[in-house]
Amino acid sequence: MAEYSHPGVYIEELPGASAIAPVSTSNTAFVGRTEQGNANEPVLITSWNAFFQAFGGFSWGAQLPFAVYAFFAQGGSVCTVVSGAAAGETIASADLAPLTVSAATPGDWGNSLSLQICNDPTAQPSDPATPVFSLTILYRLPEAGATPTLDQRRAQDCAARNEIEPVTIDDVRYYPMEHYPGVTAADLAKDTGQGARIEQRINGSSLFVRISVAPGTSATRPGNGLWPLSGGTAGSAPLDLGAALAAFDAVDNISLLVAPDVAMIEDVGAQRASAAQILAYCENRPHRDLFAILDTPFGMTVPDAVAYKTGGAVGGTDAGAALHSSCGAIYYPWIEVFDPVATKCLLVPPSGAMAGTYAATDQAVGPWQSPAGVIHGALNIATGVATAVTDSDQDMLNPNGVNAIRLIANYGILSYGARTLTSDPDYIYVAVRRTLIFIENSLQSGLQWVALDPDSPALRGMVMRDVSAFLTGLWQQGALFGSTAAEAFWVQCDAANNPPEVREEGVLYVDVGVAPTYPAEFVIIRIQQATLSAG
Repeated sequence: MAEYSHPGVYIEELPGASAIAPVSTSNTAFVGRTEQGNANEPVLITSWNAFFQAFGGFSWGAQLPFAVYAFFAQGGSVCTVVSGAAAGETIASADLAPLTVSAATPGDWGNSLSLQICNDPTAQPSDPATPVFSLTILYRLPEAGATPTLDQRRAQDCAARNEIEPVTIDDVRYYPMEHYPGVTAADLAKDTGQGARIEQRINGSSLFVRISVAPGTSATRPGNGLWPLSGGTAGSAPLDLGAALAAFDAVDNISLLVAPDVAMIEDVGAQRASAAQILAYCENRPHRDLFAILDTPFGMTVPDAVAYKTGGAVGGTDAGAALHSSCGAIYYPWIEVFDPVATKCLLVPPSGAMAGTYAATDQAVGPWQSPAGVIHGALNIATGVATAVTDSDQDMLNPNGVNAIRLIANYGILSYGARTLTSDPDYIYVAVRRTLIFIENSLQSGLQWVALDPDSPALRGMVMRDVSAFLTGLWQQGALFGSTAAEAFWVQCDAANNPPEVREEGVLYVDVGVAPTYPAEFVIIRIQQATLSAG
């Protein structure tokens, strides 16, 4: 206490409440396939350009770049990216010395590609190799009667959306996915230390291949012909998910988890097992601070999407146990986006766009606002949906915890569901689960100063004061339900929940109860026709 030597009025500044800072809820953890980058190493990314520099651009064999692009386009501002890998995979390629053409990413999908070199279209069929020629990237169609793979079904869908007609070469049918006209021998010239123009042109825009020219190559035109890519092999799994997720163990400031390349797993049962692995990781984090945003598989019908979530047979194949967790949500169907580099419309998993919508909603309002509906659920990056979900379709999806993405007249493409993957009524809504995660982690972070302080009535009073101030602020923002603060929450930290035996163990209990707001999922409008009374 200060000592005073003469009469008078003295001013002392007393410490106020220790403000509990709200933790961030919009930093998204992304894991998946990329063109480049060190495997299983978390990298903080704050823009699409930063991602492009670190991990490369769009690729047919990787969904992660599309997801991150959609995240930033939808309003996301910061994410942490881990590039995953699969053991034993190789890249398909073709050697056209001095050119080498490789698939953009590893995997057996590249074995469906071929490079065709042709004369300029103005040349006659009998003309020799012309100075100006073209390169075409072809995707081989499945043989007649064969069951198409997931990748082949995606290619068929891409061709249909972009009005790409198949061509037949030597009795084999192909989709001409990309065409590069007006190439000359000078485009292949490459001095040591400099890139060839053909590398810059194709590698900067192709969704399917990357071209490299041997250093010191002179301006020599390759002959006409067709070169299939080969040698691409898939690993034991498209992604070593366990190793990739473990890379986030030391990362604390993340709140959402997205793994779009899980949707590229061919086997539906293995895909659902990977989704369950992601949910388990979120639930077992030390502070349970992660919420997963999952995708349904490509090309599913509404009944199959429900079966994928609830467990059992999908398309006649048993896909394992149900997905059940309050730490995640799943969305249906895939969305169509426009690739600004390859200038094509493609179907992609919606999780990346949804993560951006979550982040933008958190920044504008808070995690207690559902990222859904006309105002907060608009998917502006989407140009279409894989399946037009109707009211009767959503009657199947919604009760089973599958959130629909719908084209709503006059409003566009919207996230139109707000449920988690659990049937527990306390945690059935995304906003409720994420609000509790937000409160728990904010208190855990904001009360660090209490550790190792002497346990006394004064300390308990300060704890109650700080927690109450934080929760009052949330109630005033609309995060908690109640006409008064007393109805919205309560805080207890006193002798009643901290008896002597607890105090002797060095433990201090802070009990908190909150009343989260619930989304108005069903809005009932009652209209009654008024009649004039007789007389």
